Amino acid sequence: MKPKIAITIRNIDSSYCLFNKIKENFDLNYINITNKRLSEEEVISAIKEAEVAIAGTEPYNKNVLNSTDKLKVISRVGVGLDNIDLNTASDKNIIICNTPNAPTQAVAEHTIALILDICKNIVTYNLKDNRISANTFIGKLLSGKTIGIIGLGRIGRTVGKLLSAFGCEIGYYDPYLKEKETYNGWINYSSIDELLEKSDIVTLHMPPKDDKSPILDKKSFEHFKKGAILINTARSSLIDEKAFLDAIDKGIITGAGLDVYDTIIEDQIQNYPQIILTPHVASNTKESREEMEKEAIENLINAFKGINP
Repeated sequence: MKPKIAITIRNIDSSYCLFNKIKENFDLNYINITNKRLSEEEVISAIKEAEVAIAGTEPYNKNVLNSTDKLKVISRVGVGLDNIDLNTASDKNIIICNTPNAPTQAVAEHTIALILDICKNIVTYNLKDNRISANTFIGKLLSGKTIGIIGLGRIGRTVGKLLSAFGCEIGYYDPYLKEKETYNGWINYSSIDELLEKSDIVTLHMPPKDDKSPILDKKSFEHFKKGAILINTARSSLIDEKAFLDAIDKGIITGAGLDVYDTIIEDQIQNYPQIILTPHVASNTKESREEMEKEAIENLINAFKGINP
């Protein structure tokens, strides 16, 4: 008998060939066709008979994982695992996989798009909605700007390489790298505060802290170079949103592009034309999504066979 699979991620876009691969290896017990993110109760119902699951950002918290003794593997389509209770998964010997390679280029390109949008006022100058004088807003050159990358993993490194082509000076801070270690000849700052003081554009590419406390808090915003731009395509918990909006009000931050955010910003966005919001779509390209799903399915097959994914 083939193991039963629950596909709880919304809008799985796998090709015909990939669906055939799922059917070859698993018994399709549930697939999310609701076009929405499942709630905790819905995930519990979806996985009750499943031995393996393909997950998105829906909750696999302690309650969900403790609701079943059948689940053996969760394969996440994406990088972040903060929606999965890893301690409970470990206690129940549930294998967790993710797809760290597939979304790298897409998220890096989205980061660059947000930076260019802010520097060039592209959304503001969209003549489809408004007729604005060409002299209303003055743009900025990206060339020559100092970039501060917080988190030099796959995405952070790719962002740095892309911005180098624009003639930017690249610096970074990553607590997981050795203090004297340098990458690509870029500046290795010894602290976040030092990076903030030197950078015209700050872009976040770190996972959230275990306790979900912000990396950029009220004191951090006091160290920002006045007039800086802030980009976040990582996780909303990295930023203290009240302190961030206060920094916007004070003119410390003059532009921001956020692909991840909480309700504080969403509720007040109409008051802040300096902020561009996108709805957590940085990795949503056709090519990236197909590659993530392919990688997630391969991880699932390998993990269930006892092969290290």
